[in-house]
Amino acid sequence: MHGAEDDSTTEPHTTEDNMGTKATKFFRIATEGATSDGRVIERADLLQMAKNYDPKVYSARINMEHIRGYVPEGPFKAYGDVIALKTEEIELGGKKKLALFAQIDPTDELIALTKARQKIFASMEVRPSFADTKEAYLVGLAVTDNPASLGCEVLQFSATAKINPLAARKQ
Repeated sequence: MHGAEDDSTTEPHTTEDNMGTKATKFFRIATEGATSDGRVIERADLLQMAKNYDPKVYSARINMEHIRGYVPEGPFKAYGDVIALKTEEIELGGKKKLALFAQIDPTDELIALTKARQKIFASMEVRPSFADTKEAYLVGLAVTDNPASLGCEVLQFSATAKINPLAARKQ
């Protein structure tokens, strides 16, 4: 989604539209700079992914631990889709950094996994020069318990009822 605005700073939750799609609020999946495994996430890559992401061009599916299964059964099936991306400046460790946020459409299985406190973080899959554009593009998103990027937010989903029973607990 290009130039998406999200005026909320609360944790991600799901809403269900008339088509049955459960779209989360935006949650942080990556932050520019050093990673826990010694790589570096470039600011330009985050900006390019947010600017270029369009699920009508190429939709990033959600998988488990970066393993793309070829059958719809078992643990390595798809767990949803990335709907939109955006960037925001954040403060992390006392420093201003650019972060990438994703809005997803999770499956019921992904919601159940995170409720059981399993695979609670997202880890991005980036193609640095997507389809001859010479720009970065998000081609997948894995759920994991060990993200490389610093500052990732925990995936948390609220009930998809029209009246959210947890609404009174929001800060």
